[in-house]
Amino acid sequence: MERVFQFTIVRHGETEANKMNICQGQMDVPLSEHGRKQAILLAETLATEKFCSLYTSDLSRCTETASLIASRHENLNVVADPRLRERSHGSLEGQPFSVVREAMRCAPPKSFAAPGGEKLDQLRRRVLDFFDAMCRDYCKMFMDNQPTIPFERDATILLRFQKVQPLSWDPEEIRGHMIVVSHGGPIDCLLQHFRDRYGCQLSAGTLTPNTGISSFLVCVKSRPRPTCVSVNALVTHDVSHLTPEVSGGALLVHDVIHLTPEVPGNDTNDYLSS
Repeated sequence: MERVFQFTIVRHGETEANKMNICQGQMDVPLSEHGRKQAILLAETLATEKFCSLYTSDLSRCTETASLIASRHENLNVVADPRLRERSHGSLEGQPFSVVREAMRCAPPKSFAAPGGEKLDQLRRRVLDFFDAMCRDYCKMFMDNQPTIPFERDATILLRFQKVQPLSWDPEEIRGHMIVVSHGGPIDCLLQHFRDRYGCQLSAGTLTPNTGISSFLVCVKSRPRPTCVSVNALVTHDVSHLTPEVSGGALLVHDVIHLTPEVPGNDTNDYLSS
């Protein structure tokens, strides 16, 4: 049996480290006042969605963003998962990105790891492990005879923003809406996986700004084991919910520094200088 659900992933609001071009990694940095305003606007935009589960990184900048989203929903199950953390950069955390950039010159991007930090493949493995587990959770909830959630009410994102490509399913076949709050690095890895593994068409690459919204339709099958079959993009990196007063910082993608040059459009030095 196959089922389709909507999957939305958003990046946390801005922090002071984002603004100052400091490598955060897994430092537990809270939202700035600017970032909290961004997160409030994000939560207001998502208030009419019908989420069945909310997953978040357990770092403060994400849990704060997730709490604001959850506060607009009654009885929304919130799960903090360390697999959604930003990539660890060990001893380089807290350093300006100019220092990190210089350190990365010593090794190819795929093999680089700061002392005490993670390699890119380690980040990818834990992020994809989370996604597989989330698909299993979905199958446990929705592979029985529960009634379909009306898609016209559940997917206001689809109605509000221009689609990247036409729907591949009848809206009546779509059940449930899962949302994740994470960081630039994990989101980048997951979107690259959607593009490379499932041929998902992305409108603007894989990097997302603070409180950027990306939403997808995910098809899973339950037998012989829960498995993702396909992913179609509805919207990527949308920040139209931000007002001009709080949008400036959202356009900077300071804490994504693991990009591999062989991926078109993902040049490390370009994004470190943003």
